Amino acid sequence: MQLERRDELIKLRKGSAVFSAAAAIVVLSVLISTLSAAQGPQAKPPKPDLHAGGPTPSAIPNGATTDVTLPGFHLAGAHVDAGPICKIESYQVASDQEIRMKIKGTRSVDHKDNACWITVRTPGGTARLWIVVDYTEEEQAAVDAKQRSDDQKNATAFQNRSGKAWRLTFAGNVHESYIATGADPDGMPTFQTSSGASVQIAVSNNNKVMIVESGCMRSGDLNGNEVKNGQSMGECKPSGAWTATVER
Repeated sequence: MQLERRDELIKLRKGSAVFSAAAAIVVLSVLISTLSAAQGPQAKPPKPDLHAGGPTPSAIPNGATTDVTLPGFHLAGAHVDAGPICKIESYQVASDQEIRMKIKGTRSVDHKDNACWITVRTPGGTARLWIVVDYTEEEQAAVDAKQRSDDQKNATAFQNRSGKAWRLTFAGNVHESYIATGADPDGMPTFQTSSGASVQIAVSNNNKVMIVESGCMRSGDLNGNEVKNGQSMGECKPSGAWTATVER
C-alpha cells in the first residue's frame, strides 16, 4: 500500500512539472506577441521631395563653379550627385529642407542638351531635377558657327545628290530633259525643262527621287545614276512610267 502511494505521488509531481513548463511556454509566447504588437512594423523613412521651387540659381555658366541652393523636404542624410554636363564639387545638407552645393558646368560644345540632372538619394528613396548649363559667349559663337557649317555641308550634299541634268524617257520613246538652275529659298534643287518650265528635284539620303512639276509629281529609286522604276501621279505630261539617267 505504501509503495502504491509513493508511486502516485511521483506521478503527480511529474505531471505538475510538465504542466508548469507548458504554462511557462504559453506565457512567454503571449508576452512576445504582445511586445511585437506594441512595437508595430518598422516605418520607412519618407522619400525626398524636391517640389519646393527648384534650385537657385536655375542656370549656371559652363566651365565655372557656382553656389547652388536646393530646397526640398525630407533631405536629411542625403547623398547628392549630378551629370552628365555638370559635376558636384562639394555639397552640404544644411537641414531637412535645404542642400547647398558647389556645381561646375562641364558641357562640351557638341552636347546640344543643356540640362544637367541632380540626383538626391536618402534611405527613403530618390528624387531628381535638372539645372541649365549655359554656354559662355565664346562657346555659343563656336556652336553657332559649327551649326552654320553643318547646314551648309548638308545643303551642298543635298544639291549634289540631285545632279546637274536629268534625261527622262517615257513610253513611245518620248524624252524630257531637266537642267539644274540652283535652289529655291528653302534649299530645294531647281531645274528647268526644255520648254522653260520650272521643276524641283530632290533625292533623299536613301536615294528616293521626287520630281515636282506644276500639278504633277514623279517618284522612283535612284540606283547609281539611273532610275528604272519611275512612276507619275497627277496631271503629268507625259504620264505613266519612266526611266532616267542623271549627269553629276
